[in-house]
Amino acid sequence: MKRCEYKVPGGKLLCAKVEAEDDKITFLQISGDFFLLPETDLEDLEGQLLGLETDPESIREKVVTFFTDRKTTIVGASPEDFAHVINTAIST
Repeated sequence: MKRCEYKVPGGKLLCAKVEAEDDKITFLQISGDFFLLPETDLEDLEGQLLGLETDPESIREKVVTFFTDRKTTIVGASPEDFAHVINTAIST
């Protein structure tokens, strides 16, 4: 399992645990001290990313589109920060 912790400048801590097989995400868990409303969007995002290719741009696009479409309120981080921590975990 790969992990990454990322402290958003001036913001909160994001942590990602990721497993991938055949260049596809098979497990993803995101945690940290950020605030997200509705809270269920975090679990939904993790589920939407399962099976997605580990290409950094695909992940960034999916994360940003997910939060934008859902109009998720995020305090202490941005959709780009979520994509960054996931991509960094995958590449370590």
